[in-house]
Amino acid sequence: MILENLVSLSEFVRFGAVCKPWQSVAMENKLKFVQNKFSTQVPFLIVPLKDNNVTERRNLYSITHNKLYDFQLRVPYKERLCGSSHGWLIGIEKSSSVTLMNPFSGSTIELPPIDSVVSTSINLISFEVTKVILSADPTSSPNDYIVATIYGISSTLAFIRAGDEAWTCIEKERFRMASALQVEEKEISPQIIDTELMYLVESSSGELLLVQRLLEIGDDSQHATLGFKVFKMLLDQFEEGSHMLVEVKDLGGDTLFLGDNHSICVSASKWPGCEPNSIYYTDDYIDYICYPPSGRRDMVIFDIVNGSFGMHFFLNPSHNDMLPSIWIVPTVLGSSV
Repeated sequence: MILENLVSLSEFVRFGAVCKPWQSVAMENKLKFVQNKFSTQVPFLIVPLKDNNVTERRNLYSITHNKLYDFQLRVPYKERLCGSSHGWLIGIEKSSSVTLMNPFSGSTIELPPIDSVVSTSINLISFEVTKVILSADPTSSPNDYIVATIYGISSTLAFIRAGDEAWTCIEKERFRMASALQVEEKEISPQIIDTELMYLVESSSGELLLVQRLLEIGDDSQHATLGFKVFKMLLDQFEEGSHMLVEVKDLGGDTLFLGDNHSICVSASKWPGCEPNSIYYTDDYIDYICYPPSGRRDMVIFDIVNGSFGMHFFLNPSHNDMLPSIWIVPTVLGSSV
């Protein structure tokens, strides 16, 4: 009964540490717990170590507890991570093959190369892949998961199922929506919007949200987030070749976590220390010209109600040449409690 009322993975781990009988119950139910609770977890932020000399490991930071944990993950500084999904990190090898890495269990899965990713520069191969996400945790569903990716200049979609030997590209005609959302060029304090990034997120109540991130790009290739717009997608009102988007001015108490990760939404009321109606985001803007990356990192909290900005993690300036931090939801699968 106690286990069924726990919310976070940290509570689950503490539950198993009470005594041997409780640990036994935790071990018997950890798969069920993770499957039921995964989508409602507040992610941790993977950040650089304080020691610049350690280049193969990173730390975990909790935004709800404002705490840097003394828990090191084996994640190289200089490798760009193209995704974070279901407790796994995704990287691209020089051969353009995709590697799934679970930094908590140490497991890795090698996937076939994405044939169309053929950059002339080895350093830029990982930047040709915009994002990679998983449909499920390969540990709990080893034969029943799908990996999806967006890659290339034209933002091609492709997927691969567990056990497949090659990626399958999706023709744009199959998913294109006739009435695309257009961004009007206008002044904001009085800066000009240069570009935008889009995210799809499922709210805690099951609604599908389209989040638009407005960016300003400077002459020195530095960029800044000017704000966000959030639209509720009314899927039940779709007509052939069209769709309906309604802009919302608050998130109903939800909190979003956006970046290179699998987009996450949680109900802030369940997580003390988590700001409601806010978007926590990390730097995921890709600029092929500015390589290697340098300068400040765009990692802030945006309050969608009043349009204000705040900080969720202060990056040491000495780490500005490191690749961006990324959100991840820890998993207890594949390891003892």
